[in-house]
Amino acid sequence: MKRNITKEDIAALNDSQKVSLRELWLPEKYDLAVAYICKNAETEEYDEIDFVVGDIHLYHNHITLIDIRRPRNEKDDALEEDDESSMLSSDNKQSSALEEEEFESIDSDYSEDEGFDEDLDFEFAYERPTTFSKEDCLPLLSITQMIEIFERRGFKDTNFYLSASVDEKGCAIGNSDAPLEEYGNSFEPAELCDVLWENIKLIL
Repeated sequence: MKRNITKEDIAALNDSQKVSLRELWLPEKYDLAVAYICKNAETEEYDEIDFVVGDIHLYHNHITLIDIRRPRNEKDDALEEDDESSMLSSDNKQSSALEEEEFESIDSDYSEDEGFDEDLDFEFAYERPTTFSKEDCLPLLSITQMIEIFERRGFKDTNFYLSASVDEKGCAIGNSDAPLEEYGNSFEPAELCDVLWENIKLIL
């Protein structure tokens, strides 16, 4: 059973639909997502990185997603403290100012004779990142996430109805009280995930 949409599903969207999808997405830990990271600005080559959200950092309106495979370190703890406070303290501002002054002092002492040797051949190898801005990512939505999106919107703009029952217990989700049989029996068999995705695209 297909549980999530795929990169191929996302690739079929236009730019406007991708923006809408990103805005509808409320990232949570263990979400599946794909990040689009520029590898070469000249050739506009992008790397598509599949990852699982391991942590989420919110600073003002900026959301940073951490790959679950990234080893935890002291910087992560510091970021969490910043998230909780959501503001830099005056001590941090003073520290940043002192660091900047120190950097300028070191830079002024750096003579031209000791400058960069243009003859040296440097190779800048691309390394797979483990920290991503939400603005560079799109979710590989699961069935649950798509249903939650419909619920947040009150099932508007979609023809969505899901009914399940066992013994004397039943559950119905959607914008209609009519049973599925009343729509006829001419439906083409399809994965629930694909049917939900087609409905999601109607509101993007």
